[in-house]
Amino acid sequence: MAFSFLSRTRKTEAPAEAASFDTAHGGPRMSMVECLRRAAQQTGAPPTQLTREYSRLAFGPGKISFGDYVKYRLFDDAWLNGAEKADFIGARRNRELVIEINYRHDWHGLLTNKLVSTSYLATYGLPTIAPLAIYAPGMAVASDKLLRSREEMRAFLLDESHYPIFGKPVESFQSLGALALLGCDAACGELTAVGDRRLKVDATLDDIEKHYGAGYLFQKMVKPHRDLVAKIGERLATVRILTVATPGGPKAFRAGWKIPAAGNVADNFWRPGNMLAGLDFKTGRVERVTSGVGFEMKDVTHHPDTGAELIGLAAPDWEKMKATAVEGAKVLRHFGIVGWDMAATDDGPVIVEANETPDFGLVQVADRRGIACDEFNDLIAMQQTANAAHVKRIKDAVARL
Repeated sequence: MAFSFLSRTRKTEAPAEAASFDTAHGGPRMSMVECLRRAAQQTGAPPTQLTREYSRLAFGPGKISFGDYVKYRLFDDAWLNGAEKADFIGARRNRELVIEINYRHDWHGLLTNKLVSTSYLATYGLPTIAPLAIYAPGMAVASDKLLRSREEMRAFLLDESHYPIFGKPVESFQSLGALALLGCDAACGELTAVGDRRLKVDATLDDIEKHYGAGYLFQKMVKPHRDLVAKIGERLATVRILTVATPGGPKAFRAGWKIPAAGNVADNFWRPGNMLAGLDFKTGRVERVTSGVGFEMKDVTHHPDTGAELIGLAAPDWEKMKATAVEGAKVLRHFGIVGWDMAATDDGPVIVEANETPDFGLVQVADRRGIACDEFNDLIAMQQTANAAHVKRIKDAVARL
């Protein structure tokens, strides 16, 4: 059996590759025997001991898979520095719990569709990134933001006045299908992308039509706060803030700062070279930075591109950023937990995305401790009770028909 520590747990048929953007992500694959050998080599613990420990975690409340065991480096006591391994939640249990906590599944589509969620949150006055245009082929209506054909999308991408642009599928996750475009050369029919890449516009149109013909969103590329540019570069480094429901209303619960590097188009941690920073939750200052997963995990103190020290770096407007996430959670009242991607800009915090099925792995890696705790268990119990009441109301309503 082989394991991929960067890819999604569910095995699916690999999609066709695209020249312009990533449509899937994978990772190094190795057998369980090889993993145990490397873990024993790095820690000095015998493979039999590691196997027994993994087995206990697999049958524990976090349902840790062997991939999770390696990904979170749970075999390494020194790396975890005393953190309780049983508090970590595996990828499968993560999915089960967010579906249980966010039991109002009729609301999930609101956040799955990035155009819908952005419009919804903006209507309440929350800071979001407005759409420049949307590719929606076959539409008969006209709009200054609607690109109804390949020809209209081509004209949009070859108009220099629109740049810089960030593009993503309307229904996207983990930055797959993302494009960060800095400019265009209409005469040559080329686009300039982040990482000094030159893309043929027609090849990019081919990729969008082939992989995301159901809808592709273009937004103005937002610059990070001026205090961050010299430290981390000009790409957005979003903070993933988890908000949770409580009897007294939503509150900010955990956070991790995603820091891009190595010319990556987005800050998602699965992209090689990107980093994840653990924060002092009260001050928003970086306490530790991690790069890589599993056997490749390492501590980072300086940004590999800028050379700037990251330890002690503060997320600008930290209190306002947390408060904005809480305000957003208020208008998403049917969600028990939301993962907010928040960016610090010169104009204040902005909501880049809101996630209805947040990946607990981000905060678990950032903090090097599991997400399970009394407060998290209280959330689960509260949502289970609320769900039972919701189901009863529906049944009672049906019975009265």
